[in-house]
This record gives sequence, C-alpha cells and structure tokens, in this order.
Amino acid sequence: MDAMEGLIGLFLYWVGALYLVLVHPLFPGWLWGLLVAGFALYLYLRRQDEGLFWTGMVWLGWAAGAAFADLLGLAGLKLLGVGLGLLLAGDLHPRSEARTLGLALALAGVLVGLFEVGAAPWVGGLFLLIGIGLLYRRPGPGTPDAPGFEARYRRLLAWRKAEAKRRGTTVDAVLPDDWVAALARGEADPVEAVRRYGVPEELVDPREGSVS
Repeated sequence: MDAMEGLIGLFLYWVGALYLVLVHPLFPGWLWGLLVAGFALYLYLRRQDEGLFWTGMVWLGWAAGAAFADLLGLAGLKLLGVGLGLLLAGDLHPRSEARTLGLALALAGVLVGLFEVGAAPWVGGLFLLIGIGLLYRRPGPGTPDAPGFEARYRRLLAWRKAEAKRRGTTVDAVLPDDWVAALARGEADPVEAVRRYGVPEELVDPREGSVS
C-alpha cells in the first residue's frame, strides 16, 4: 500500500507541477519549476524515495534552462536544461541509462537552439554522426556500461539497503554512494571495502562474472 501511495503521490506531484509551470500564476514558469524541484529534493531527503530525487533533478534542470530561455528567447535551452539535470543526476546516483538519456536530451536542446538561430542544416547531420559513433563504440572495462556493472551495482544497493535497515541507520552510513559506484565499476579496493565497511566478499569479487 505504501508503494502504491508513493506512485500515486508522485504522479499527482508531476501533474500539479506541470499545471503550475504551464499556467504560472503569480510567478514565472521557471520559478515554479525551481520551487517544485526544491520541494521534491527536500522530500527525497526525508523519505529516501529515488523517484523524488529524479523528479527534483529533472525540474531543477528544466527551471535553469527555462530561466535562460526567457532571457534569451531560445526554447531549446529548456530541453538542454533537462538533459544536463539528468546527466548530473546520473553522476550523483550512477545510472548509465540516465546519462545516455541526459546526453541525448542535451544534444537535442543544443540542436533545437541552433535551428532557432538559423544554423546550417549540416549541423543536424554532424550531431547524428556523433551519436552513431558513440552508439557504435563498444564500452570499455571499468565503465558504467561494461558487462556486469548493472548486476554488481544493484546487488550492492540491495545489500546496503538491507544492512541499513538491520542497523537502524541510513544507507550512506553503511556504504557511501561513491563507494557503491566505484565497487560496481571495479575501481575500488575490494579488501578495503570489506575491512572498512563490512561489504560481503562475494559482492566485491573482482573476477569477471562473479556477480550475476
């Protein structure tokens, strides 16, 4: 029931936020977006609901982009702001799909802005070629897109959450976010993780395929 209430609450929050930024009574739309973002992040700190974190970061990026869009008259800056917000969120809470989507939205925002100022059509082709090159390149070892990263990352998150509940503390007190990401990428010292934070050895085994 709590999960369902959280989903309904998040849905209604988005509906109300969209209404306020589109109608923007009393204040400009970007200011409503900033207020919506700030309150979502405040609620995230209280509830540790990841949906609130992503909501706050998306609206924060949109609000920044909308403020510059109003100033410069370029609507593409709103899309650019959303993309940068997702990129930043993907660094704070490592998610390869968030980084990919954020980069795509940011590039789309730049492209829309270039069209708005009358840039040459070949600019769109250049972005397309860059995107194809990035998609074609195989991910290297130690990157968030490398094989096994997602499985290691999710298992570390699951252990951290269960351990925080068992100890009656916060997840960051059990294992900081930067350690979770570094362990999932295979960049952190597994011995140090076991000794310092008590991470089970099977979760930090550096051998390929040890975490599935």
